[in-house]
Amino acid sequence: MESNSQYARMDYWDERFKTEKNFEWLSGLEAFEHIITPLISKDSRIAHIGCGSSQVSMQLWNLGFKNITNVDYSQVIKPKNGQNVPIFLQVLIENGKLEHSYMEWVADDITTLANCESSSFDVVFEKATIEAILVTEKSAWEPSDEALRNLESIFSSICRVLKPDGMFISVSFTQPHFRIPALLREKNWSVEMFEFGETFHYYVYVCKKGKDLDTELRDRYSSIAKSWLRSL
Repeated sequence: MESNSQYARMDYWDERFKTEKNFEWLSGLEAFEHIITPLISKDSRIAHIGCGSSQVSMQLWNLGFKNITNVDYSQVIKPKNGQNVPIFLQVLIENGKLEHSYMEWVADDITTLANCESSSFDVVFEKATIEAILVTEKSAWEPSDEALRNLESIFSSICRVLKPDGMFISVSFTQPHFRIPALLREKNWSVEMFEFGETFHYYVYVCKKGKDLDTELRDRYSSIAKSWLRSL
């Protein structure tokens, strides 16, 4: 049996998405709809990054949110015929375009979001994608330099594509004493936390670009898992 490290590999996801039509990490929208839908308007331009085969975008569409762009990455391989031009295996993205053509689909890496225009989204949403990127970390208390660099790249890219008053919504199973210090690495947004679930508790982290950070929250969480805030 493979370890969870497979979740950080692009080839794993491309192979999986050849057959997988629907899979939800953590939960579907119904579990946290009461938290996120009051925060966004029906005309918001929404980017669902690391969308995978989640149905959250379709569920939002059915609720009246009609401006949604789904973003996920695909593997880049070298062709066998000796050419130098890479071929993109856009399994998930191509399937999405065929089955849900009423939404936008973009192949991109969330550490750069290079194929997304700056200041183009009101909302960026992700669910458990950051966990997949950090899956090879050995300690929740002592993240590697690579993990911190990846987070900085992700958060910086999200801030870049958000409009000046835009919002990042992250649905996660990572507890706040680890995730909030990580989010505090980005200086250009405020951070709020909401909790949902019964037997298992999950979290919605809401970061508002250009808003002042709550000093009480900063002081409380920056002193717990300090290594998530260390300088590189």
